[in-house]
Amino acid sequence: MSNIDLEGSHYTLAADFSAPIASYGRINENWIGFLNMVSGERMRGAAGLLMLQPYDPTRIPVVFVHGLLSSAYVWRNVVNSLTADPDIRRRYQFWAFSYSTGNPIVYSAFLLRDDLRYVQQQYGLTELILIGHSMGGILSRMQVTNSGREIWNEQFKANADKLYAEIPDDSIVKRALIFNANPAVKRVIFVSTPHRGSDLATGGIGALGMRLIRLPFKVVSAIPKSVEAAIAPNTDPKKYQLPTSISGLSPSNPIYKAMDKLPIEAPHNSIIGDRGRGDTPNSSDGVVPYWSSHLNSAQSEVIVPTDHGAMKSPKAVAEIHRILLLQAGQKSSQRTVTKQE
Repeated sequence: MSNIDLEGSHYTLAADFSAPIASYGRINENWIGFLNMVSGERMRGAAGLLMLQPYDPTRIPVVFVHGLLSSAYVWRNVVNSLTADPDIRRRYQFWAFSYSTGNPIVYSAFLLRDDLRYVQQQYGLTELILIGHSMGGILSRMQVTNSGREIWNEQFKANADKLYAEIPDDSIVKRALIFNANPAVKRVIFVSTPHRGSDLATGGIGALGMRLIRLPFKVVSAIPKSVEAAIAPNTDPKKYQLPTSISGLSPSNPIYKAMDKLPIEAPHNSIIGDRGRGDTPNSSDGVVPYWSSHLNSAQSEVIVPTDHGAMKSPKAVAEIHRILLLQAGQKSSQRTVTKQE
């Protein structure tokens, strides 16, 4: 209720819509993001889908998915800006997916898939929107893709058929690599997403991060020895280490080759940073180059003059606002490419 009639007069009610987020208090986002990357099972704060308010069946959930070395807190300003619009408040409710970002990418995508399935069954959800930043965009893309055996075959190559026959259908390995698009996801907004990987994973920073990450026991224990041998056939089993999210971001990761062949089964939009240099298509946000973040299939692509944290740009927030209103109005959307100076 935004208005009230009292003794013959009409009044507009005042409200503070930033209060739910402000109640979390001051936190060091970079430190929380680092701890949640390296800590595995001991990540700080709640994991999974987080609701800022009680579920409202009349409003469409918009799920924000953060990236590597980050946390759900990174979306605070975006949410506060969007909720300032009464049309947005009336149509949408905002959730976030929180996860330990050091885990293998396909495992984190599996967790998101499982959580979305749960809330769909719990609340009868038939419509939701995903907004993913960086690696969170990869997780989101895996919610709107029919993998078939494309990823499986690319990952295991000559051993694909043998492993497929050996490994049970209910194993984490199969469920993480073989999946169907979620028809309830009606749109995805990709922000600074490395659809074809990032060379940052192959440098010194990536190497340091991989040494610090401790994967959850549930993940490590779920991988059969036959899978380890297929992934790294020439490695001493005693020294073998599972791929982390950082190694998974390497452009050489077979997942990207497979995903590039698979259509995205939901309308989608891209927001990409160029650090203000205006040099697209030769641009980069400092972490992800344009050749990795660009999608020919995107209905719109907006270039903003920022680094990798593109969602912090007012122009990026304005683009998210535009897309959400467009989606709510169920209007047809032609593909547009916009360069923001």
